[in-house]
Amino acid sequence: MPIKLASFSTIDHVCQCLLNNIEAENALSLGPFGDPEAPFGRFAQTPDPDELRASILETVDLLKHQLLERAAAVGRGRNSLLPFRRLPPEILSLAISYAMAEIDNHNHQKRLIQLSSVSRWWRTVILGNASLWGVIHSKDPERIVSLALDRSKTSPLTVLWEATSHTKNLTGGGSYRRSIGSDDFFKLVSPHAQRWRNIIFPKLGSGNTSTDWLTQHRIQISRHLQQLSLCWDGSPSTRNPVTGFSGLAERLSELKLHNLHVDSADITRILAASSRLVSLDLESLVVRDEQTNQPSEASHPTIELPCLTNLSLKWLPSSILDPIVQNLNPTAEVKVSIAHDMTTQKDPGTSPEPFASFIARQIKTQHEWVVVHPSSTNVTLGPLSATTTPYKVELRGPPSVVLRWLRLRSLPQTTRPYYVHLVINSQDLGSNPEPVVIENLKQFPKVGYITLFEHRESWRWIWLLSLPDAVQTPSVDQEMPVKSWLWPELEYISINGDYVDEFTILSVLLARYGARPTTESTTNPDDMPRRLKKIWVRPGSKAWRPEALDRIRELVAPGHFKLLK
Repeated sequence: MPIKLASFSTIDHVCQCLLNNIEAENALSLGPFGDPEAPFGRFAQTPDPDELRASILETVDLLKHQLLERAAAVGRGRNSLLPFRRLPPEILSLAISYAMAEIDNHNHQKRLIQLSSVSRWWRTVILGNASLWGVIHSKDPERIVSLALDRSKTSPLTVLWEATSHTKNLTGGGSYRRSIGSDDFFKLVSPHAQRWRNIIFPKLGSGNTSTDWLTQHRIQISRHLQQLSLCWDGSPSTRNPVTGFSGLAERLSELKLHNLHVDSADITRILAASSRLVSLDLESLVVRDEQTNQPSEASHPTIELPCLTNLSLKWLPSSILDPIVQNLNPTAEVKVSIAHDMTTQKDPGTSPEPFASFIARQIKTQHEWVVVHPSSTNVTLGPLSATTTPYKVELRGPPSVVLRWLRLRSLPQTTRPYYVHLVINSQDLGSNPEPVVIENLKQFPKVGYITLFEHRESWRWIWLLSLPDAVQTPSVDQEMPVKSWLWPELEYISINGDYVDEFTILSVLLARYGARPTTESTTNPDDMPRRLKKIWVRPGSKAWRPEALDRIRELVAPGHFKLLK
């Protein structure tokens, strides 16, 4: 704001006032010859110049102080008339709380101190709201952490610990202060564990005092706790300290644990008591060796999470995973991400396991379709439509194991009608898939849609579609195996025109459906495949012959064959 210069008359007036005040404060003669009205020859005592100078300076300082006080009083009076001063303190405090939510956590306390310096009223309001000071960050210096702990009084705390790193300050420059040491930080915040509302430790690791703290203490879960986030910086190992938890968290809404060595009983107990949980993110947790092979039938508390909207479970041992998913009923509104190692799966002929039942319930939440994409190292599941709530299930392991597990243990438990969109890519399956993989794909149930990529697998499956005896299953009552068409419920095909030519497609259509159009009403025997509803061809560099395209369109019916651009 530009400075407004005073007029000369105002300056002269202020100078005259100062001189009058100086004269009043120092009752001295006007000149070295004393009072002019005194008789001639009667001289007044001449004052000491140093004393006179000191007296004048003291008077000037006094007048400056009075002037500043008067200006401050005028400023306070003027500020009291401003519209925002009419707001109740509670409203101003709430507005500051919303504004502080936009500030980085490591700048929270500095910004509060700056705001408390705006005016005396702001300072009174900010100091009077203890909850504003409840963000404790390890990147603050020790005096700021101590100040925040003191000013927050008994309010719940958000405690964030991060390894020291270069951070930007409020103006975008470099780090503006020295962070507190991890040892001092944990010594300061540990006595306040009963007030912890949010615990965020994103990078715990060896060599940090946080490791020693975790070894000596159990995470105290207070009644205020709403968010708990602990992540080990590195690979999980049973050689890492066990992260223990004591207490229950009935208000817990977010739980994130990554790469930790934990006790599975602690995790089950916490989740069983956390009925308000909204987000659950567990990844790469390891348990004690004696808990690794714990049977899933072991007694444990029931976990029900009715408020859940985000679920991420990745690379968990069965002693943690099974109790979570056993009674979990996801809905279409829940965003799900699952990754599980299937290499240790038992014989698919045994009784259904909790995880297999959970996958079946997850498939039931979507509208009819589930996408199955096998590769040489895993099989992924997901929704067909991008408009539905996204979910992803990654089942790591040989496709010969995973496909059989899906086919025999999980999919049969799906209680709602569904169809499978099978995505087969030569590059994903590898150069030479095992015969058992091909056999499992041939017997995969409810395949209503296939998408074929690359030359080898496109030719393999298009050719098998034309054979009435492509699938042969053993029969209990007969010596000869039962022969049938491949995927009799198939209604949609998507292929690449460079890998399968027009004459091959024409031959398959004639062999599988005969010379009549696929939409022509006919009573097919139960062992005959369904008629196609759609066939998409992604054109390549080779142009298909018009006469073959016309014949394909006749067989598929108008509008059911589409050459994609």
